[in-house]
Amino acid sequence: MDMKRAFAGLRHHTLVAALLFLLLLVLLYNLGGWGLVETSEARYAEISREMLLSGDWLYPHLLGIQHFHKPPITYMISAAGMGLFGVNEFGVRFFLQISLLAQALLVYRIARELFQSRKIAFTALVIYVTLPAVLIAARNLTTDSFLATFELLAIWAWMKYKPSKKPSWLYLFYLALALAFLTKGPVGLIFPVLVVLGYRVKGANARPSLMHHLVGLSLFLILSASWYVYLMWQNRQFVDYFLLNHIVKRYTSPETFGRSQPWWFYLAFIPVLSLPWSAMLLLHLPALRKLVPEQKRLFVLWLLVPLLFFSFSSSKLILYVLPMLAGIALLISWLLYQLTANELRIISRITFVYLGLVVLGLVLLRFLPLGYTVPLPLVLFAVLMLGVLYLLWRYMRQSIQQVVAAVLAFTIFLIPLSTHILGANAVQMNSSRAVANLIREENLQGRTIVVYDRLLPSLAFALNKDIVSVSDQHHSLKRETQFETGNAWRNHLLRIQDRQDSTRLRELLNSQAVLVSKRELPANRNWLRSQLLHSRQVGVWMVYY
Repeated sequence: MDMKRAFAGLRHHTLVAALLFLLLLVLLYNLGGWGLVETSEARYAEISREMLLSGDWLYPHLLGIQHFHKPPITYMISAAGMGLFGVNEFGVRFFLQISLLAQALLVYRIARELFQSRKIAFTALVIYVTLPAVLIAARNLTTDSFLATFELLAIWAWMKYKPSKKPSWLYLFYLALALAFLTKGPVGLIFPVLVVLGYRVKGANARPSLMHHLVGLSLFLILSASWYVYLMWQNRQFVDYFLLNHIVKRYTSPETFGRSQPWWFYLAFIPVLSLPWSAMLLLHLPALRKLVPEQKRLFVLWLLVPLLFFSFSSSKLILYVLPMLAGIALLISWLLYQLTANELRIISRITFVYLGLVVLGLVLLRFLPLGYTVPLPLVLFAVLMLGVLYLLWRYMRQSIQQVVAAVLAFTIFLIPLSTHILGANAVQMNSSRAVANLIREENLQGRTIVVYDRLLPSLAFALNKDIVSVSDQHHSLKRETQFETGNAWRNHLLRIQDRQDSTRLRELLNSQAVLVSKRELPANRNWLRSQLLHSRQVGVWMVYY
């Protein structure tokens, strides 16, 4: 009997490993096939590029000016990817894909600890990697995917530590907390601490060691505070900058970072970006009464408390609550195994109708007057997706496995398809890759690149060179120069109202230079192009040379 159970376990682990390997291949396919998307992804990628080329791992720079909005872990990881694969989109996104696979494995492990069921754990893994918001986080470079990885690692380590009281798990918990803090600051502690408060294990009689907790807490404090304390020791301005600007104002002032959203933002967008799984949960909320009290307590602290906290915050983006989606995946995976055969048949029909409509929309996208370019091979690929969904509907028994297989197949097809759609619609995706391609085609990449009144890090990244930004009216060029100790930053940012900068700008444009502006220059700024005889338009961008 033990051998039979061991063989079943080995077969299950092989299935998990095979799925993760398949996902890795799909995620890496054409990963560099589309340009960086402004603004967030381009900003993180350019900071990482400058970090790699300068070798300065403590002082992040964006277009030549110090930029301390986030701790350096994300930039370091992304720079390491480019160190392996070169300064390109594939290199800067590579470790994002690894982070998604790590999250999926951690969700699987957490589900095993929580529900003691391989089936539920495997279902949770599939649900998590097929959530649209999770995929968006792994395809668009920000801190949030890496942060979610460290947070889930901390949660899993705590769940392993709680029943056994083994110090190694406790130290891993504190180490993961420190890495989360170094990824995005105090917000990285919210989900792990709430899970610590909510997780209970029956029959765990071993007493925790105060000494190990003190050592682990010391490890956390030393590692998590290291970068912040070092900078504050170097410059006292960082005290107010970090504590006031990036903690208090980010939460209380919607104007500080321009991410103000209504209080119901997460209530509306979490379900939309969790389809079709969120519909299953909403349709069967009464079934959650079957959760044991310990699990109810845990999910209230994992899901409802953070929802309230982030809803009251003035700064909102959907990826801020990425660890909440892991909790949703766990909850839905458990819920599916509580439903009757008839309820599963209804869910299966709704799921196939939803997926079929989405794929049909992809098929029709080429023919609708929406301004998107969809090459004919992609239409045929979408038709193939419809065929696969039909076969699963026709020949697979209506059950949890059918629903899971359908959404997984849809996702495996959608990921490579989306890379080509993004690549074919660079302008619509707010990428400047087409501008960079034009500059190369005209052999202008050796000239000084001047960008008028826009922060355009994606262009600097695409050309792998420094550019000069000209500040006129746009808010994106109100840079934080208070931490600059010299005047070198003035080589990267010129303020057109400043007489000295204006003179310097005239000199640049009278020499070998390329001027890039969003749409036509304003009439009162036409003097900028007086020595530039040629112009080309690329989408919304004008290139003068």
